[in-house]
Amino acid sequence: MDKFEFRKNNFNIIRFLAALQVVIVHGYHHFGIEYGKSFIMILSVFPGVPIFFVTSGFLISASLERSTSLSSYFQNRFLRIYPALWVCFIISVATIFIFSSPSFTMKEFGLWALAQLTIGQFYNPDFLRDYGVGVLNGSLWTIPIEIQFYIFLPLLYMFFNKIKWNSIILFIMMIFFIGISRYYINGYAGSENILIKIIGVSLPLYLYMFLFGVFLQRKLEFIEKYLANKFIYWLSIYLAFVLASYSLGFIYGGNDINPLLALLLALLTMSAAYSKTSVFSVFLKEYDISYGIYIYHMVFVNILLQIAIFSPSINMLIMFIATILTAVLSWKIIEKPSLSLKKYSINRRKASIN
Repeated sequence: MDKFEFRKNNFNIIRFLAALQVVIVHGYHHFGIEYGKSFIMILSVFPGVPIFFVTSGFLISASLERSTSLSSYFQNRFLRIYPALWVCFIISVATIFIFSSPSFTMKEFGLWALAQLTIGQFYNPDFLRDYGVGVLNGSLWTIPIEIQFYIFLPLLYMFFNKIKWNSIILFIMMIFFIGISRYYINGYAGSENILIKIIGVSLPLYLYMFLFGVFLQRKLEFIEKYLANKFIYWLSIYLAFVLASYSLGFIYGGNDINPLLALLLALLTMSAAYSKTSVFSVFLKEYDISYGIYIYHMVFVNILLQIAIFSPSINMLIMFIATILTAVLSWKIIEKPSLSLKKYSINRRKASIN
């Protein structure tokens, strides 16, 4: 059995697999592939976005504790998100002009560009509705949520530094935000109203996943005792609850997975992160390409749909290969050099969330 060490984990491969889940599901639906529905159903049981959110809570809270100052923390977050995102935007704009002839005013383009380069990646203007799937890069709707997580986290730590019953209040907050997310999804999801769309990418709806990741990072003894090297057990528990949810008619997959399964998925994710680390932690050790896979894949989906010359299966294969290659180049040329500028303290700072 592998000895538990915080820094020795499988998060790289977990995020890689989570990104691939998103890519495969998007490709399957957008290209109109008609076979393999059972496989897609199985993949939907392990949705990539909730996995990203809970791992963000875990890893970003650790990053905050290692940061030398609040400014260095935000600098580190900026370097993780924006360099590759801005390059992705430039490439995306180039593909629009290469493969289509969009009609827009400078004001329309300027507003859209400003949104894409800051925190409004969910905004898609009308002049792009005839290109590809009708949305240039719909996967980027999670970026504003991640940025809100980054801003919220230091405030959370400041709040918990001044109270006594930290863990209890954290759980109360999680339950509260679970309620908000369910109310929104049940009552307003799918609405075309712009205000409702903005609410749909707001912090409260997915905060409970992020908070659970933060909580687990502050309870490493819980991970060591109950999760580490117990992946098969937690997988069995998770699948049992998936079958129960399916039988009872509850949502059991996708980004709107029911809250109980979302929390069990978080526990399963952390168990996977700290199981068989001597075997899996070496995979992708030098190539953290999950972010590149996530942000670039829809660029190729749109190109292939726009040119419309290949079969759905060939489209899927081309998109998959192009995405992986682009993600590797992005990591080597953009992301890794940017991340080398991060600033951390030598020793992990003691924080006071208990």
